[in-house]
Amino acid sequence: MLLINRFIRLIENHAETLSAKWVEAVRTSPLTGGYAKLPKQELHDIVYSRFRKLGEWVEKKEGQDRQIAGHFLEIGARRAASGIKVSEMTYSLLLERDLIWRYILDEGIITEGIDLNRAIEFSHRLNHFYEKAVYFALVGHENYGDPEPRTKDEGFFESIFEGFRHWLVVE
Repeated sequence: MLLINRFIRLIENHAETLSAKWVEAVRTSPLTGGYAKLPKQELHDIVYSRFRKLGEWVEKKEGQDRQIAGHFLEIGARRAASGIKVSEMTYSLLLERDLIWRYILDEGIITEGIDLNRAIEFSHRLNHFYEKAVYFALVGHENYGDPEPRTKDEGFFESIFEGFRHWLVVE
């Protein structure tokens, strides 16, 4: 568990560097062209807070999934409002996840067999978090622009959250 905490601290402590790399990646990738229209500072702010909160979000805490769901529903709606295509938004989240994983590997922290087991566990948590992020961002994006956005309706939120619940909590 200590190594996982070290991975998390590495990401949180280097959030500025990682954010700059992500901004450069989404502004130059042909798969995320819509992000080039957004100001660099706005792009930085989009991802910086997620890097700083990564430890909080990959922990297995009660109620955490509900917070993640609500956050990414809002992210999806904001991206739709900014004119970002759903494919661009999805790819930007995948870029974010891959940037984190590559950064960990490049730091050379994984040096022994036991480290590899912990790294695999962390990778699983990271993937699980980004799978939730992508799903809820997609729901937020596709519901943006509805005359009465269903994502603001508590009943709608509960129905997608509860329908997804069997998958949300991973032991």
